[in-house]
Amino acid sequence: MEDFIELKNFVLEELKKEYASTIITLWFSPMIIKEVSGNEVVLEFPKNRKVFVEANYLDSLQKTFSSVMGANVHVVLTCPEEQSAVEPEPKQEEVQVPAYQTKYSPNYTFENFIVGKSNELAHSVAYGVAEHPFHLNNPLYLYGPSGLGKTHLMFAIINKLRKDHPEYQILYVSGEDFTNELVESLSQKKSMAFREKYRNLDVLLVDDIQFIAGKMGVQEEFFHTFETLFTKNKQLVIASDVPPGQLNQLEDRLKTRFSWGMVADIQPPDLELRTAIFRRKSLDFGFDLDYSVLTYLAENITQNIRQIEGAIKKLRAQCLITGDPCTVQMAERVLSEFLKTKQTEESIIDRIFSLTEKKFMVTKEELCGNKRVSNIAFARHYAIYLTRKTTSYSQKEVAKIFHRDHTTIINSIKVIEEKMQTDAVFARELYITMDELKKA
Repeated sequence: MEDFIELKNFVLEELKKEYASTIITLWFSPMIIKEVSGNEVVLEFPKNRKVFVEANYLDSLQKTFSSVMGANVHVVLTCPEEQSAVEPEPKQEEVQVPAYQTKYSPNYTFENFIVGKSNELAHSVAYGVAEHPFHLNNPLYLYGPSGLGKTHLMFAIINKLRKDHPEYQILYVSGEDFTNELVESLSQKKSMAFREKYRNLDVLLVDDIQFIAGKMGVQEEFFHTFETLFTKNKQLVIASDVPPGQLNQLEDRLKTRFSWGMVADIQPPDLELRTAIFRRKSLDFGFDLDYSVLTYLAENITQNIRQIEGAIKKLRAQCLITGDPCTVQMAERVLSEFLKTKQTEESIIDRIFSLTEKKFMVTKEELCGNKRVSNIAFARHYAIYLTRKTTSYSQKEVAKIFHRDHTTIINSIKVIEEKMQTDAVFARELYITMDELKKA
């Protein structure tokens, strides 16, 4: 039963990437894993949950359990004959949620950030900010591909400052959240309250600042927020996937200010660092891997920390279910599809951008930008649809690629599906394109 609790926690963590916390709490948290036999997983839900979950979320549960366990599984839903017969669910063990999924986490510190050549500068300057805020590296601008530890360092700064300076007013926010909050404040005529909140902070940390690119009203507000805090000698920490100069559709005055302090990059980890990260992550999961397995994983999973966490979870779940020790042979078998998928999906996205650019005569910058000219807008819908349908990326992850929110992704899929229903030639060509992308 204890092993099933950990398996459930892994599954819930994956579902959080796709669904809001209210849906997780209401529909998924009550499930109890009753049995895992071969490729069949039996789940028990209360009577008032089971019918709805079976009708709306069974496919999602099946996909998620298969992903976590590293093999295709068949999920069966059951419920007790009477609600009173349900045994109290054992207390769930706390699971460390990846930093990129949370607003704040005490689990991410400088002590558990593994340092190597690819990230030592970023680690050093971030620690300097936490040790001497307002005096060193202000503003601090961190950049690099997704999943390499930028958010970890931002949370580490928060944790150290909260420990050393509990009196500080500190706020971590994403570019998307800043945008949504600004729009909400304007719609409710509460812009003064919004400004009071942001312009009276001691430390402001903004993740994924690239999201505000192309949004002129949001950039105007952020510029004045930045100016106010910087003039007051308050600390600013900003993170993005590219350096300031490459932030397309961002005002030059913001690019200039982002470069005033310290700009530090984080690059994909080398083999030595990946091995150390695998070692640390496996121990965090109570999973002591043999060095040969660590070496195999480090040599074959090269992109980012999230891939490393995903691989460890799959292996851990497999060992929990089978009771077998983890060997290189098990890793090869369990992770074969995982490795194939993760290593090809980035190239698939590159191909999607390339073929969309050629088909509609637009640029990648326009697809990810804010222009709403009809041909660009439709091309954007087209690229979003292909990305969602030919990769395993969630709506939120696709939204991040195109610098949009998840509601835009839903709308894009709707637009393309409606076009397919009325244009048989377009639908046939799109299906052919999707098949070719999946076979690549």
